[in-house]
Amino acid sequence: MNNTNQSIIAQSQLKMAQEWSQSCGYCLTLKDLISVSVVLSDFVENGYTKELGERLNKVEEYLQSQYKG
Repeated sequence: MNNTNQSIIAQSQLKMAQEWSQSCGYCLTLKDLISVSVVLSDFVENGYTKELGERLNKVEEYLQSQYKG
């Protein structure tokens, strides 16, 4: 994948992560927002895998403990 496509994916997933976090009532730190967008970008680039599912579970657990706990 070329740099332009990777930049577009990163930007769109960062925006999606920000909109998602707001709709769910999370006020994510910048680091957490970027972390979520990286996982989403991985999904866009590589599709869903067992490993990605495990990463998503860890992200959800972390967010729940940090922001809803």
